[in-house]
Amino acid sequence: MKHIPEISFWKYKELQIKGFQFYTLEKLITVDLNPSDHSPYLPHRLNFYAILIITDGEVNHIIDFKVHTLRKGDVMVISKGQIHAFEEGVDYKGYLVVFSESFMQKYIAQATIARINHLYNYFLKQEKINNPDYNQTLFNTLKRELKSDSSSLPNIVASLLTVYLLKLNDENIRLATTSVDNKYMDYFQQFKLLVEQNYSKTRDAKSYASDIAISYKHLNEVCKKIVQTTAKTFIDNYVVLEAKRMLVSTSLSVKEIAFTLGFDEPTNFLKYFKKHTSLTPVEFRNALA
Repeated sequence: MKHIPEISFWKYKELQIKGFQFYTLEKLITVDLNPSDHSPYLPHRLNFYAILIITDGEVNHIIDFKVHTLRKGDVMVISKGQIHAFEEGVDYKGYLVVFSESFMQKYIAQATIARINHLYNYFLKQEKINNPDYNQTLFNTLKRELKSDSSSLPNIVASLLTVYLLKLNDENIRLATTSVDNKYMDYFQQFKLLVEQNYSKTRDAKSYASDIAISYKHLNEVCKKIVQTTAKTFIDNYVVLEAKRMLVSTSLSVKEIAFTLGFDEPTNFLKYFKKHTSLTPVEFRNALA
């Protein structure tokens, strides 16, 4: 079968700003997303961050195996590590803003990164945001600034991106059905980070609660408030998502994936995966072949 490729940032292309690019979708797809090793219209995994902005028309965009219908003024953020695909044969226009993790860490303040984390947290419910006024401001200003040869251009662009992402984050918070206490979010971020680091070692929610010095009951309260699931369900959802990504983006055997994910026996992984997806790992992999 054909596996989902991982797409690196434009390593060998000379860029005006290292680690940052701003494209119209028409140019991006016809010029830069027409490589020989993959199709932009088939799922591919990013190793950088992206902001997809639709300015005209309607399109279905796949992100982590889910279809999102985007219309004029809609924005979707795509995080590093996510799998996505453009829809082919559809008449729509827009922009794609992409930046690497090194660009973000170098030019965007840590306080801002922490603030906008919710936008790029793909374990939370991912939704589009309709943001036409902010979009237009970003387009106009970026186009103007990118014509300059200022030595401060990376800082200027990062500042523009910071304002835009903060406004997008505020709109995201406004649209949330319930407000979230900052302390709950702090606990959740700690829990999420530990799961990312240790999911192959343990799927025991009580162990994670102990690691962040709160009770198992309190951790469940935090998760229900933030992601509307228990801590155990959050861990399972994460493990299943990583399993799906490995199944379609690597050539590892099911047995190898099982051991990578921390299962003692491949049969246990098979039962676990089927319980949460109603498919065996092979059936899931073949469905995307």
